[in-house]
Order: sequence, then C-alpha cells, then structure tokens
Amino acid sequence: MTSRRLLGNSGCWQSFRTSCMLESAMRLSRQVQYAVCGIFDLAYNGGGGPVRVQTIGERQRIPYRFLEQIFQRLRKAGLVAGRRGPGGGYVLTRSPDQISLREVIEAVEGPFGLAKSANEDSWPESSHRPDFLWDDLSERVADMLSGIAISDICREAARRSIVRRLPDGLDYQI
Repeated sequence: MTSRRLLGNSGCWQSFRTSCMLESAMRLSRQVQYAVCGIFDLAYNGGGGPVRVQTIGERQRIPYRFLEQIFQRLRKAGLVAGRRGPGGGYVLTRSPDQISLREVIEAVEGPFGLAKSANEDSWPESSHRPDFLWDDLSERVADMLSGIAISDICREAARRSIVRRLPDGLDYQI
C-alpha cells in the first residue's frame, strides 16, 4: 500500500509506504513522528472533544506513556490543552488549519537552526566549505513546514480513505 510524501519537486504529495512512521523518506526523530501522528489523530478523530492519550496511542500504535511525555511538550507549546476527570483528555487549542507542522516539530525538538550553534566548536573553520548553505537550508525547510497545516494532512487522509474513528454521535451522513 502506498501513501504520499508531503512535497516533491512539483509541490505535490509523492508516493511512499503508508505508515505513521517514516521509513526512508526523511530522517525525523521518533519523538517528532509520534508528535505529528498524535496531533493528526486528535484533529482527524477527535471531533473537537477531549481524547485520551491512551486512545490515540492505541490507534496510532504508539506507546501511550511515551506519547504522554510528548503531549506534555505539545501542551507547553500551546498546541493542545488537557482536560482532567471523567471524559477528559487532550484537545487542540486552535483549529487544525491554524497549526503547522513546523510548530509541532519545534514543540518537540526546539527552534530550527539551534543544532548548528551547538556543534560549531567541534568543526574547525574552513574557507573551502559552503557554510552559508546550512542557515539557508534550515530556513527553507522551516518555511516549507510552516506552509503545511494539520488540516492539510487530515484532508489528504480523508481523500485516501484513511479510517476515521469519530466519537459516538459525530459520524453522520447527509
């Protein structure tokens, strides 16, 4: 079964294996992949109401204790809010069209471009390297991720008939 990558040369979705986890398309940390899958599940299946992390973990096949730690970071970044008590769980703080992939990634890994400064001392200067490239590349990737909203992923998932599990009473037909 195939799915599509977010952007190719044409700016369209491109094929790769269907999975919440990336295989060879790109290297992202497992935490980032889990965060994206968790936010997607909340937007796609939550119906606007609170969803327990354990429920998201079961659907996405992510260890819920690890996912809970990731959702704490998403909460600190203001992307989700927790509701306690019976019927509690997490909800998005904004609509899915107002949450970008960049925000999700930065909630877990920190702002783009910080990794370079941490490694500057370990790599001696050279006038023969294209050091200008790293900041430019980081900026371009960040801009591209800023342009992809969680709602875009949900629309693509619906177009591809990804199974949806809405709360009772929210699945209706016209």
